[in-house]
Amino acid sequence: MKQASHQRTDRTYAQLREQSRMLITEELPVRYRDSVTFDDINGRAMAQLSRWEAHPDRRVMWSWPAWASRYASIYPKRFELTIWFHSMLCSVSLGRPTWGAGKLRLDMIESSPERTPLSGNTVNLTVTAARAYARMIGASQIRIMNPINSKVRSHYESLGFTYVGGKSDYCTMDLV
Repeated sequence: MKQASHQRTDRTYAQLREQSRMLITEELPVRYRDSVTFDDINGRAMAQLSRWEAHPDRRVMWSWPAWASRYASIYPKRFELTIWFHSMLCSVSLGRPTWGAGKLRLDMIESSPERTPLSGNTVNLTVTAARAYARMIGASQIRIMNPINSKVRSHYESLGFTYVGGKSDYCTMDLV
C-alpha cells in the first residue's frame, strides 16, 4: 500500500501530466483536434496493448503491464502518455525525471506496429507533451534513452535531439 505522502505526490503529478496533455491538445493542427486524444496508461490502453504483443511487425517486446505498474508504484513524478486516433491506440510512452530532477528521461516509446493515421508523427507528439511536462516539473532537458537502432536514432536527431553514444546511449534536447 502506498504511503499518504506518495499518494499526495502521485495526485499532484497526475494533475501536471493532465495539464501537459491539455497543452498539447491545444497545439494540435485543426485537422486532428476532433480525432486525436491523449491519456495516461490505463485499462483501455492495456486492452489495446495486448493486441500488440504477438504482432509480427512489433520492434520491441516490452511488457507494458509490468512496466506501467512498476513506474506507477516507484515513480510518482513519472511521465506517461498514450496517443489515440479515435479508438485506435497509436503510441505509448513512459519516462521519469532523473534523480536530480533536472532532466526528463523517456525510457520507452512505442508506436503501434500497425499503420495508423498518425504513423510517423507520434514521436513528435510525445516530445511535445514531454517538453510541456518537463517545463512544469522544472527540467531543463529531455533525454530519450537507448534508441533501439540507428534508424530510430536518426529520426530523433531529425527532431532536434543530439545523440550521446558510448556507455550512455541516449538522445538529448535542451529546453530553451
